[in-house]
Amino acid sequence: MNLGDTVYAWTTRAMFDYKVPSTELPKLSEPVQEPNLNWRQAQAIGEQLMKEQAILHDFTILQVVALRLDRERGIYSYIVRSSRDIQDKQGVTRIFFDANSGELKLLLLPSGQYAGNTVTNWLYALHMANVFGLPYRIFVCIAGFVIALLSVTGVMIWMKKRRTRANLRSS
Repeated sequence: MNLGDTVYAWTTRAMFDYKVPSTELPKLSEPVQEPNLNWRQAQAIGEQLMKEQAILHDFTILQVVALRLDRERGIYSYIVRSSRDIQDKQGVTRIFFDANSGELKLLLLPSGQYAGNTVTNWLYALHMANVFGLPYRIFVCIAGFVIALLSVTGVMIWMKKRRTRANLRSS
């Protein structure tokens, strides 16, 4: 997953329907320095577009998370936590719209829209222990501790066997 736009995106796309802004929304020849829509206008448009998509795709908006400007693509992204989100804390329901005209470019729902995006969001949420509340977080913490402990004991056993072999050769 660390190789998002390269290995992960292409592998996931080979198996599932998977959409990411970096491949769906091309970079402009020149970055947008001052978009036609200021931050307040963009927030109002993002809010309106998200409400329309919520009705159209049957989800509930729970909390506004962020508004971002991608100057290289000339788009705003409006991010909310919705009833389609998998994670306990964060929201990754996103819409992308043109920074000059306000035209909707892309909607990405965390689940139920594209299979690849749903799988990716589940993998990320499980990896970050951001699902199933505190019991799962404790489980992940213990599992991490056990893995670290196994690594240390594995090295200790290897060193002990190495010493034993060295002693046998010298005798």
